[in-house]
Amino acid sequence: MNEVSSTVGTCTVNVVINHEIPDLEPFYTYSVPDHLVDQVKPGRLVHVPFGSAEVIGTVWTPIIWGDVNAGSMRLRPLKAVLDDAPHLEPEQLDMVAWLAQECCCDIGTAMKCVTPPWMGARVEITTSLVDPYLDPDTLGSSVARRHLAATLINLGGTAKYDEIKRACDIPTFGNTYRQLLQQRVFVETRRIVRTGVSAKTERVAVLQADSTTLKSAMLTEKQRNLISQLAEWATEGVAQVSVSRLLEQVDVGPSVLAAVVNKGLVTVDNRQVRRAPLTHIGPFTTTPKLTACQATAVGEIDKALNVGEYSKILLFGVTASGKTEVYLSAISKILQQGKSAMVLLPEIALTAQVADVFVARFGDRVALLHSNLSEGERLDEWHRLQKNEAQIVVGARSAVFAPVQNLGLVIVDEEHETSYKQESTPRYNARAAAQWRAQKDRAVLVLGSATPSLESFYQADETEAVAEAEPQAALVEMPERVSNRPLPAVYIADMREEFKNKPVMFSARLLDEMAHRFAKREQVILFLNRRGYAQFILCRDCGWTARCASCDVSLTYHAHDRSLRCHHCGFIGPAPSLCAVCGGSRVRGFGIGTERVEEEVRALFPEITTLRMDRDTTSRRGDHARLIRAFRQREADVLIGTQMVAKGLDFPFVTLVGVISADTTLNMPDFRAAERTFQLLAQVAGRAGRGELPGEVFVQTFTPEHYAIRCALSHDYRQFYNTEMLYRRELKYPPFSRFVNLIVAGTNEAATCAQAGELARLVRRVTDEKADVIGPSAAPLAKLKDLYRFHCALRAPLSVNVPDLMRDVLSAAPRSLKQGLTVDIDPYSML
Repeated sequence: MNEVSSTVGTCTVNVVINHEIPDLEPFYTYSVPDHLVDQVKPGRLVHVPFGSAEVIGTVWTPIIWGDVNAGSMRLRPLKAVLDDAPHLEPEQLDMVAWLAQECCCDIGTAMKCVTPPWMGARVEITTSLVDPYLDPDTLGSSVARRHLAATLINLGGTAKYDEIKRACDIPTFGNTYRQLLQQRVFVETRRIVRTGVSAKTERVAVLQADSTTLKSAMLTEKQRNLISQLAEWATEGVAQVSVSRLLEQVDVGPSVLAAVVNKGLVTVDNRQVRRAPLTHIGPFTTTPKLTACQATAVGEIDKALNVGEYSKILLFGVTASGKTEVYLSAISKILQQGKSAMVLLPEIALTAQVADVFVARFGDRVALLHSNLSEGERLDEWHRLQKNEAQIVVGARSAVFAPVQNLGLVIVDEEHETSYKQESTPRYNARAAAQWRAQKDRAVLVLGSATPSLESFYQADETEAVAEAEPQAALVEMPERVSNRPLPAVYIADMREEFKNKPVMFSARLLDEMAHRFAKREQVILFLNRRGYAQFILCRDCGWTARCASCDVSLTYHAHDRSLRCHHCGFIGPAPSLCAVCGGSRVRGFGIGTERVEEEVRALFPEITTLRMDRDTTSRRGDHARLIRAFRQREADVLIGTQMVAKGLDFPFVTLVGVISADTTLNMPDFRAAERTFQLLAQVAGRAGRGELPGEVFVQTFTPEHYAIRCALSHDYRQFYNTEMLYRRELKYPPFSRFVNLIVAGTNEAATCAQAGELARLVRRVTDEKADVIGPSAAPLAKLKDLYRFHCALRAPLSVNVPDLMRDVLSAAPRSLKQGLTVDIDPYSML
């Protein structure tokens, strides 16, 4: 099974191994047998020997022709090329290289990010005896060979390789097995077992007879009804019809169909069926009359599309200004040019809503990609894009890697959202990846937001261009809502005043406004960016707090199942009724979450219906779409949720939004805390008054004087931008610099701390004053999933190539310093 080629061929190829093996090289070189030369191409999946196993790899380079020095290298040959497997396009391989460079990760890790999950596969080897009546004693004096042959005989003469290895259990299994293969005692057969799914098929009926034949055929009434229905569909252009649909439509049993099949009038066959994640019901929509702002924005994008070169546009439109219709119009234009479009959305919940709109306009030309799809749905959508059967992909972060053909337009909606940043290796930003794809394909990149990230607005701000450089993006503004609807009035509730009498969850004014809305059958959204019932539980007698044993955080109390949960490592345990230290019974929950808010609303307003939307209520596939559609259809009066309810959702009957606590994000230990607070408040406020009815927003806070809250109160993005940029410029924070967060994690606290210190010294030496090194220090989340965490930050001027600088650091670092090290370039969180 693991033979080495005795002579090195004249052509070789480099292969990235798709396997979870530590210390993998970037790629491995194999010789290419003559019969595989025409099949081996970059991006193809191949079956290769690797150590004592056989694995799947991806061809990384074209075939390299020329003799190889046999004295210095003995190469093993490829086993097979998997022709029927999904493959990577050349542009996706380029993206793997870009991802590895920008995120400072190895090619294999980047490949797993770009490679769709169903491409993971393994080789299943079945071994059989050449002579089923073999006598093991004829194999000579080797006890191992006789034992191995006897094992296979006991397994019936044919068994899987892994099964034989387990049953035989000898230390020399590999060498003994190879000897028996070479002696032709054993023979192998192989098949590829792909994870997940294969194509879905269904039985279809096809009418075969012409009208003359049908007239002369002897048919019963039911048989004639079935034939007539098939003939009617055929005239409408539907040649193949699902058997189940046919029988249901005509209301007959399978025996009727079997009878006409036996007469040669109809044939039944299997066909491949698309597992559509979203199907449109009802008439398709057309482009409505655009507002003046929309028409201007569409005109600017059309100009860029007509040029046919890369350009970047920041679409800065207030909430409910109609940015989605601008996207739809731009996509119509690019489709007319024979090109394709990509639309990225920050959340699965938002994807579910927006996908409805896109499918209603463009039908089957839309493919949907996000992590909540089944493996089968993702497989089918991937294939449709690769075959250019779909020209529009709509999806969350990972959809940026989709195999879209002839890309002409890339849209990143809500471009400011932190969920575009992946928080596991490779830690890429989908917004940056989208820009790379647009540049590569000479496409137009449109970044849309009512609250743009400071980095994006800085690149488009002409006032900054005077002092810094020319803008790198064109700014297109949409300052008015559709139909000139007013922005919602925003009011502050100073909770310091409310708490003077007693702690309350809702201010008196907010309660009155909620009651007023419920009486008029209008809808309310309540926003709190914290799930669960209580933030922590505490013993009032001794001060004990339940904490996670694996993480340096308190456990959150969830009332629906009386559990304590860690929102970082996933630990779940029962909530105690008595203190674990003193045995006291005064154990109470403190701090509130969405579950507690829902309970309070139900107690105060028992006549209304509530929906809650957070990670706890959206864990199952389809929950996001179900909750959104239920609320839009007015099956509930109030929607309570975390940041899921703050982004892009459109509910025309919502006239009141209540922000339970504006201070949750404001007090995070992160330099982006003020920016995130402003964005969340402005976005959630934008959910109110999107229909014919005006809206109002009530923001509860203990820090009403903070500029982020004040600017959100007045919907004044530019004032917030100007104020925040003063601090960023003075402290040399992004966008005036680039940050790298280097996180060291280990099971021993002292050793991890020492490793972080040594790493910081190495970084200072290698960077040689090209960048500032801050730290090391314990991370804000000092222990996570049983690992102690220390970090140091690197702050570099914009003139420095940060990925190259970090590669210099990693090249100089010994293996001991790389263990447990995470490199996060341009981090969105410093926790």
